[in-house]
Amino acid sequence: MKTPTIAVTLLELFCRDEALVGDVLEEFEVRQSRAWLWGQVGVAIMLGLPYGMVRHPRQAPKMPMPVGPISLVIFLALITIVAPGAWWLIAMGIAAGVLLAVVLAASTRRRLRREPPVRHVLLR
Repeated sequence: MKTPTIAVTLLELFCRDEALVGDVLEEFEVRQSRAWLWGQVGVAIMLGLPYGMVRHPRQAPKMPMPVGPISLVIFLALITIVAPGAWWLIAMGIAAGVLLAVVLAASTRRRLRREPPVRHVLLR
């Protein structure tokens, strides 16, 4: 009986112990039960979810791609060509965001000065 490739891939993604994956596959060859294999895959996924998927190191180095700066330049050019009047709206949005950040920082700083320092319960 052929081993289900989807089940093997899921086992390799969520099971951090390679020996356990090998044991499950060996037992599947003996039992020949797809229901049993999928039960084991389900348990492995449920137990592996809190830890996330297994990350394998990259074989090839990353290729640098200047997508961010290029897309920003294209976006700014499109705004300038299509709707140059939108720059006022964008400038007002940026100014409002900066003003809101300054107000929030000032109010947080004032509140921190008024409140007494919190003492940790375990350090008493």
